[in-house]
Amino acid sequence: MKHITRTFLKGLFTLLPLVLSVYVVFWLLGWVESFSRSTFLAFWPDFLYIPGMGVLVVFFVIYIFGTVVDKPVTRWAVAHLEDALSSVPLLKSVYVSIKDFTGFLSPGGKEKADRVVCIRFPGSEAELIGLVTRDDLVGLAEGIAKEGRMAVYLPMSYQIGGYTIFVPKAWVHPVKMGVEEGMRNVLTAWLPGAAESLKSQTSQERPS
Repeated sequence: MKHITRTFLKGLFTLLPLVLSVYVVFWLLGWVESFSRSTFLAFWPDFLYIPGMGVLVVFFVIYIFGTVVDKPVTRWAVAHLEDALSSVPLLKSVYVSIKDFTGFLSPGGKEKADRVVCIRFPGSEAELIGLVTRDDLVGLAEGIAKEGRMAVYLPMSYQIGGYTIFVPKAWVHPVKMGVEEGMRNVLTAWLPGAAESLKSQTSQERPS
């Protein structure tokens, strides 16, 4: 009975990540299709609409925007749009937070993090692993910009969020680990072998 249970659980926990990943992808595609379809039908005859057209058009628009985002005209337009959003207090806070977070997760965003460090709090045996984002707090708001402190980002497992803390430099200790390796370990909650598995998967996905 124990053998049957163990074998069943092994199969379950092997299939579960695959099934959930496929479900999330299909759910996201379905949401994009539903949203884009309702928008299209406001300007496009229903009988000319082909299922899946919305996803393709959204992908195409995002790709085209990605090719022109570094152009001077596009940067000018985005800058003016950001200025408009920044003029609204609530929208400014939401927009800046989302922009910073997505920027960190974007290709090349992790390179903005300086290095992996370990934070050791005085009087505690617990340790936290994080990424240095600022070596000093110069230029930040009064009350935050204290001397002898630095900013460390503490990402949560599976990149569902994170915290930035300002701590004395004496609490921060270097870790002999690259930023990419550190993020892989955090992403997989430091499970044994999980980071190496993720590394091999990402290596296979990269073009040679």
